[in-house]
Amino acid sequence: MFAIAFTRGILGRHLLEVNPCFDRLARDRGFYRDELITEIAQRGGVRGYRHLPAEVWAAFPTAAEIAPEWHLRMQAAIQRHVDAAVSKTVNLPASASIDDIRRIYLAAWKAKVKGITVYRYGSRDSQVLSFAAPEPAIPQADSEFSGGCAGRCCEF
Repeated sequence: MFAIAFTRGILGRHLLEVNPCFDRLARDRGFYRDELITEIAQRGGVRGYRHLPAEVWAAFPTAAEIAPEWHLRMQAAIQRHVDAAVSKTVNLPASASIDDIRRIYLAAWKAKVKGITVYRYGSRDSQVLSFAAPEPAIPQADSEFSGGCAGRCCEF
């Protein structure tokens, strides 16, 4: 997932979205706080967050917390079994250099993937999904808008 909590830009507005499975788990386990969600939205993930149990860190990895090489390895592993191209974005941090991007493209070619998409966070003036700026009162999207949570995704 892109992030556990983030903002989605729609028609000039920014709505806060929270992963419904994380939201339910936080409420069920009693550690949900609006301040916690605001902090997570500013950084995207929960890895290393000292107020949460380690098993929560492990259960909710985000795209930014996965090394770009592992994004590519996953795509390559699936590509071997699919005739058509596989759509998978390799997420790169804002600090990624031209050489970092070159390495990913060359590694993709060597891995024989049919297509690759890389996205360097913050490389555009405006992006649909982003970490929240440290500002209060971001409107929150309801769970129906943010994809809801049906089935076993929320079981922990």
